[in-house]
Amino acid sequence: MRKLVISVLAIGSLLVGSAANAAGNSACKFSDVAKLKEHLEKHVTYPAKGKDIKEACKKEMPDEFTAQERSCVDSKLKSDSEYKNAGDVMKALGVKG
Repeated sequence: MRKLVISVLAIGSLLVGSAANAAGNSACKFSDVAKLKEHLEKHVTYPAKGKDIKEACKKEMPDEFTAQERSCVDSKLKSDSEYKNAGDVMKALGVKG
């Protein structure tokens, strides 16, 4: 019985850890990566702080991205971090383009 309890606890711990890693390390999903890249290259002046990039996205093209895409950008881009170019932003978002 003791071995069974230990096994169940170990499996539960692994599942919780895997879910946390998946949530924290998952990339943002964009329906049109080319549109994202174009937006970052044309509507953002670099270097730029994360908070400025987020604001530019809302101001320049308020309906360009879905609520889920915006939420992911808000969670992945750190407001006080500085991004040197669109590639830095794409990397922070976990998007390959």
